[in-house]
Amino acid sequence: MKSLLAILIVAIFPSISYGQYWFGPKVGVSYIDHVYQDKTYERDSFNVDANVNIQFGVALSYSATDRYSVYGELVYERIGKTLRDKGSDGESVYSNMTNHFISVPVMLRVTLGKVPFHYFVNGGPRLSYWVGGKGVHDLDAFEEFPPVSDDDGNPLPVEYKIKFNSENASPDDFATAYVSKPNRLQFGLTLGGGVYFDLAAGSRLMLDFRYTWVHSNMASNTPDDTNLIRGSSGDLDYYRENLEYYHNIATVGVAYLFGYNSELKRKGKSTSKESNKKKK
Repeated sequence: MKSLLAILIVAIFPSISYGQYWFGPKVGVSYIDHVYQDKTYERDSFNVDANVNIQFGVALSYSATDRYSVYGELVYERIGKTLRDKGSDGESVYSNMTNHFISVPVMLRVTLGKVPFHYFVNGGPRLSYWVGGKGVHDLDAFEEFPPVSDDDGNPLPVEYKIKFNSENASPDDFATAYVSKPNRLQFGLTLGGGVYFDLAAGSRLMLDFRYTWVHSNMASNTPDDTNLIRGSSGDLDYYRENLEYYHNIATVGVAYLFGYNSELKRKGKSTSKESNKKKK
């Protein structure tokens, strides 16, 4: 076992010493589909629109060889959801929610092609952290029991911010939506590919497409969950948002990357030392 570990260290560390690093800003546009555990939720009761939204952050790549590299990102993602009832005999419901995530995909990348044009495929895990969110609700029941109204007593849609701790929840706090059992750390798998072009001054422009299957529901529905609308003095029943759903996300992104070559850096230091010796 010790000899095997020694061989791995000898094999890995030289490649790290001579590796090529790329880093830079990344922006993207995502098409987001919401997949509910209850398959009848969308089919029988509600229309839930797919959402188009943005992401931006930084990208980092380490190339062990011209063909194989590890690619990762640290990005902010915004994911929205608009829900409307299907006009059944029940009361009309409109809900719009926007959630914010910090996501870290890490992928193994295989690159083909020749300078200056390269194309690649990559895949790997993705972790996302649910930072928070906000939204608005509008129900038919507001006409009779308005939780929020204007100066003339006309009902207004209820705007709220999401919180994850409902210990101090008030039945009259309509500006806060409490999610009692959220999955704030969410796991997914990402596959995709793209192209990049080598530019002048040691930089490159990258265009990529990927598809992500998220494997974590937003939250667990519970009987005591106070998401998302509460009524005053029992006049309005609780409105509970179904949060047992996850996302499938298709993303097109572009990044501008700067290169750093550790081999050239090391050679530069060696040359500098030799020059100093000659001067002496």
